[in-house]
Amino acid sequence: MRIYLFIILNFYLNLVFAQSENIFLLDSWTTTGLPTTHDGESIYNEVWGFVENGKEYAVIASTSGAHFFKITDKNKLVYIDFIEGRYSGTEAIHRDYHDYNGYLYAVCDENASSLQIIDLQYLPDSVSLVYDEDSLIVRSHNIFIDSSSALLYSCGNTTNTGFFPLSVYDISNNYAPSFISSYELVGHVHDAFVRNDTAFFNCGAEGLKVLDYSNPLMPLPLGQLSFYNDKGYNHAGWLSENGNTYVLCDETIGMRVKVLDVSDLSDIKVTSLFSSGFFDETLPHNIILKDGIAYISYYNDGLQVFNVRDVYNPKRLGYYDSYQGSNDNVYRGVWGVYPLLPSGRLLISDRLNGLFLLGFNAPPIVNNSSDFIIFPNPISSTAWFYHKHISNADYTLSIYSISGQLLKEYKSNQDYLLIDCSKYSTGTYVYKYQSNLSDINFTGEFIKTRENNP
Repeated sequence: MRIYLFIILNFYLNLVFAQSENIFLLDSWTTTGLPTTHDGESIYNEVWGFVENGKEYAVIASTSGAHFFKITDKNKLVYIDFIEGRYSGTEAIHRDYHDYNGYLYAVCDENASSLQIIDLQYLPDSVSLVYDEDSLIVRSHNIFIDSSSALLYSCGNTTNTGFFPLSVYDISNNYAPSFISSYELVGHVHDAFVRNDTAFFNCGAEGLKVLDYSNPLMPLPLGQLSFYNDKGYNHAGWLSENGNTYVLCDETIGMRVKVLDVSDLSDIKVTSLFSSGFFDETLPHNIILKDGIAYISYYNDGLQVFNVRDVYNPKRLGYYDSYQGSNDNVYRGVWGVYPLLPSGRLLISDRLNGLFLLGFNAPPIVNNSSDFIIFPNPISSTAWFYHKHISNADYTLSIYSISGQLLKEYKSNQDYLLIDCSKYSTGTYVYKYQSNLSDINFTGEFIKTRENNP
């Protein structure tokens, strides 16, 4: 049954009450009338994003089902449609989504649920539920689709014949998915990341397993990480584009996030650990890695963004905390994050407050990390200052005209600093770096050119 929700509220109060650094609110959405889970306040869980016909969209899960939005060029969330879950109610805590080939796949891990397949071809007007069956999947904790082989991996999979740690399905025919195999060499697979048939399984207390699924009927072990510092419940992770780095979250109070060197799967190494640092009982949940930047949803601590390009020295780039409730309520606040939209805009889901569309200026990759750099240089509008600090950063960056007039002073504690030169006239300018922690000083020049207006 399709439910139409007529009361849609823009949650602008978060603009006032949210705490943030280098990440800013563009738009948000919540609604009333949905069932609340057993904790007395939570309504929403997973968030996902996708592109259809060149336009960006968002979907957020609630206790009732999937809510779809168009993301406009003016940074607005426009409500489009709603697909009710097979099970809708107070127990619907976990839903998960993944899109493939113009369809969105949806599962739930509570009650009498199903695998749902939603056709996206009618966007931006509507979406259509084309498959809603429990013959293959009744409940699933998480799903991941390897687009290279059209295989759907269902983690913590319950069928009509019983529970399986992980099952694999062929979705090359969108309207008729079929079962291939199950993996039963561990007690539970909580989440998975799969690319080109190489599968990373997050197996709770049993750690990380990596398998070759080029033959899904006979997966072969490639590596594992069973013992490591700050080991807890091995919950979720994401692989870098080059396949050399895997960032891992253990969903255990106080445990730090791990950066792994997986260039040799037979010898996986932990290169560094980091935390939000906001309070001792911090709790990471989900993570997506893009261009060497880790986007992590933390209960209570909100969205935390870390630069992990230097796998031995992660640095925070920013955060956005949408939940202002008590930190004593551990599993509250941000559930999921999606940073993979081509525009660079971010999506997060807050269990109480709903969907957030956020802006963030992700810094570019710097190949020469030993120098003081402003780039691009020449500058037309904005540019990045960068200097790699071995440990803590605390510095002042001053901008002068060529005649020596002080134009702007920036104070920062981060390696990257975005500077705005849009109001400067064309010409040459001088910048001066002065560390507040040491005697390091540096002076350089950059050129301001005319902005390229379309």
